[in-house]
Amino acid sequence: MKIILVMVSSADGKTTTWAKSASHGWSSKEDGEHFRLLKSKHRLIVMGRKTYEQIKNELVLTPHTRRIVITRKPTDFLHEAVAGQLEFSDEPPLTLVRRLESLGFDTMLLVGGSELNGEFLKAKLINECYITIEPRFFGSGKSLFAGTHVDIRLKLLEVHTLNGQGTLMLHYSLQYDH
Repeated sequence: MKIILVMVSSADGKTTTWAKSASHGWSSKEDGEHFRLLKSKHRLIVMGRKTYEQIKNELVLTPHTRRIVITRKPTDFLHEAVAGQLEFSDEPPLTLVRRLESLGFDTMLLVGGSELNGEFLKAKLINECYITIEPRFFGSGKSLFAGTHVDIRLKLLEVHTLNGQGTLMLHYSLQYDH
């Protein structure tokens, strides 16, 4: 399965401001448009529980897109599940990927957060990433990957300036064997 990570970051590598847990409110309109376009092209979107809780009031479910939320306590969310559209799981990344491949999925959009991103990265499952760099410094906040000690080279596939402020969209492939 091809797994594509999509995240937004400040120029100093933070995905959130300080102790806050969301990129909402500080990322550019153009990044939002880029993200919506990517989501519209994928039938499978995976996110962590904290990401889900931040966006669940804005989430519009559709029958052609399956969203999976990774959480340590999937039974806490049984009342929110919608068959074929919104599912909650505690499966490790490789187990999840194998199950989804058996269901016919060949591409996954991984949309965060940092803990889930770190688990997929440690398992060497992420093939590509779209990282939007917003021209801001926060000094502290969450990073793209929590709890990881890795050395993975990236190959630049494309770069676009999204606006006059200098927001950059970087598209990379990950090179695990270097």
